[in-house]
Amino acid sequence: MTHPPHRSLQPAQIHIVDLFAGPGGLDIAATIMGLKSIGVEWDDATRATRKAAGLLTTAEKDVAELGPCDPEVVGANVLTGGPPCQSFSVAGNRKGHKALDDVKRLATCLADHEDLASFEAAWKEVKAETDLMSDERTGLVLQPLRWIMEAKLKRGRPYDVIVLEQVPTVLPVWKHYVEILRRTGYAADAHVLHSEDFGVPQTRRRAVLIAQYDPGNERRKVRFPEATHQRYRKGAERLTAKDDHQDGSLFPPPHDDGEIKPWVSMGDALDATRPHEFVMVSNYGSGGDPKKRGRRNSVDPAPTITGKVRRNRLFLLKEAESGAKDVGEELDRLTFPEAGLLQSFPVAYPWRSTDVAQQIGNAIPPRLSLHILSMALLREPPQGKWYALLKDWKPESLATDEAEYA
Repeated sequence: MTHPPHRSLQPAQIHIVDLFAGPGGLDIAATIMGLKSIGVEWDDATRATRKAAGLLTTAEKDVAELGPCDPEVVGANVLTGGPPCQSFSVAGNRKGHKALDDVKRLATCLADHEDLASFEAAWKEVKAETDLMSDERTGLVLQPLRWIMEAKLKRGRPYDVIVLEQVPTVLPVWKHYVEILRRTGYAADAHVLHSEDFGVPQTRRRAVLIAQYDPGNERRKVRFPEATHQRYRKGAERLTAKDDHQDGSLFPPPHDDGEIKPWVSMGDALDATRPHEFVMVSNYGSGGDPKKRGRRNSVDPAPTITGKVRRNRLFLLKEAESGAKDVGEELDRLTFPEAGLLQSFPVAYPWRSTDVAQQIGNAIPPRLSLHILSMALLREPPQGKWYALLKDWKPESLATDEAEYA
């Protein structure tokens, strides 16, 4: 039997509920696209940033206390989320692999239920086991699956589109979810995306799942975003740009002819506040060992921005007598607005409270979100005007307590 092709949603039809929403890396992209989005976020500090940015947020409850039938989110037809990843960031050792295996095993227990009573009994058993885990965050990765199943069996209306993202080590879980979702009526797939491929001035990999409700066409191929910018590799030469975007090289639209643009560099993003040439010494992935700390020049994308971004050191790059480039004086550490820019947040984003570095490091880059949401919901690349809107975005009103987060 031939089924009609699944159609993209119209913006007026889209209402997103964003689980584990953080400071708004996905929600700010959705807002720029003209979509309705409400975030579920329990952390007070992060909620303060969201409030200052004018983003919708549910009442102060965590994802486990809410569900698709709650009044604040019952109208949502798109589910997105990035569950905490700390349990899986050690997936190279026995503990991390066990966490991944536990989640896949428990996810199987939640799959293929035809009635609500059967699902609720299974969820009760799964929750009892996750409550006993040494790291309670492990079970949070199952919460999006609970919401998906409850939307279909309890609310009686499945989500039209699902987008989940996490660190690359979670890809096996997302692939397992793909098989479950296909049996639930979704066309689904999961891949690892590189943020610099989409114009983010930072190398950051994310495992992304996209699912679209399409009963009868579950094996249909799901289109993922296609790279618009050059992939960064150590020692590789940066492509020569066709244009000089000195007035905002972080957010130019891709070339209309589809040609891949050079990666966006740290120097491009921080042109207004930093010298023309500098070096960043990153603590990321070093385990605190100075001999393992990575160095990137300002012509490169930044290393992955983490909650420890303030530990990254910057040095002036100068020309030695021999003509070679050498490291000069140390510069001030990155400010929060600069760290946000390297994540592709607008420079005016109103970071709040005392854990801003962690908020920035945990967020999904808004520019990457533009590409993911546009392909998942509209089945087409982002519109050129959205890049300009992201660059020039300002909250409607800035709070006056800037000293609190400066």
